[in-house]
Amino acid sequence: MTSRPSPATAAAPSSDPARLERVVRADYRFIWRLLRRLGVPESHAEDAAQQVFLIVAERLQDIAPGRERSFAFGTALRLSQSLRRRRHRELPSDSVDERSSAAPAGEELLDQQRARAQLAQVLASMPLDLRTVLILFELEAMTSPEIAQLIDVPLGTVASRLRRARALFRSLSANPFETPAGQRGEP
Repeated sequence: MTSRPSPATAAAPSSDPARLERVVRADYRFIWRLLRRLGVPESHAEDAAQQVFLIVAERLQDIAPGRERSFAFGTALRLSQSLRRRRHRELPSDSVDERSSAAPAGEELLDQQRARAQLAQVLASMPLDLRTVLILFELEAMTSPEIAQLIDVPLGTVASRLRRARALFRSLSANPFETPAGQRGEP
């Protein structure tokens, strides 16, 4: 059985195709999940992830070896912000992906949809720097040193943002329809 190259590796020429393939194989799933958790709808996540890796391919020569994941992360972060702004201009109301697995039914499905919608709303109303650290720590199970290296901030900054993000998350979860004064989901 031969393996097919991913669309990102096949679509963009690179001076180091083996390096690009290693990056895509190592980080594609992480970038896709990150895009979803940063508000990119599932129907657009595959295209957005491929776009991230096309940018990585274009800039691969400029990326220091060992910093590819950080570059892809930053690119995904900026792309998700751009897609969110574009979606808010195009749609008059918040759009939540209402699709779910076929397994649960009835009331259980409705509860899951409500919980996902509330989580998405709470995360969207958090400042991006806090939301990012919370997602990486709580949902991606990254350690604080890994996060500090990935987003290129001191370890103390990660700890501070995580503490503030957890407090804000608890506050917003208690009343998800209120955004604290002076706080927005996007900078």
